[in-house]
Amino acid sequence: MRTRARHLLRLLAGCRRGVSAVEFALALPLFVGVMGAGIEVSFLLLAQVKVQRLATMTADLVARDGASDRRLSEAQVYDILYAMDVAASPLEIRNRGRVIVSAVMGQDENDDGEGDVNQIMWQRFDGALTRAPQLMGCWSISDVAAGIPRQLNAGEPLFHAQVSYAYEPVFSDTFVQWLQVPPVITRTASFRGRGAIYHPVLAVEGYAPKDNCLSPDGL
Repeated sequence: MRTRARHLLRLLAGCRRGVSAVEFALALPLFVGVMGAGIEVSFLLLAQVKVQRLATMTADLVARDGASDRRLSEAQVYDILYAMDVAASPLEIRNRGRVIVSAVMGQDENDDGEGDVNQIMWQRFDGALTRAPQLMGCWSISDVAAGIPRQLNAGEPLFHAQVSYAYEPVFSDTFVQWLQVPPVITRTASFRGRGAIYHPVLAVEGYAPKDNCLSPDGL
């Protein structure tokens, strides 16, 4: 019996059939981590591209009629803001994001023929992420635009769009924290008015202005 036991122990000590399985088990967490991080990065890049595209599209659409004889109406603003549901798909911008549209114009306050201050003429808001940073500011608190990199000429209209989105990790917050990605992705875009004459947004019955910076739907 002892001889047989010693024989079995020698066979077990010389067996190498489980080595590959052990090596795979040890390497599996690292492999899964690398794959997970790669997939997370892909979705992060997609989210950033979608957010930037929505900001550019929004600013461009508003700039087309925001300073022209055709005039931008509240109904058109509604349509532009509703476009976030389609343009940002599959991101849930309405539930996890915020769109802020601002019309800014240079003002000559000291009558020297040059722009002295960038003034917010109007703003429109939509999206449930009311905690998103307002880079342009809230015009009901201050009508001075803080997010324009240069001083506009007197009477020069500019249309600015900010889109923010609270990124939802595909796997875990650990990957996002490891990649040092801000929890809220924010992108902006600005376009000069297609025309040189500024007009306020045209009022339309049944379309209340979405100008409340604290409300999820802007109303």
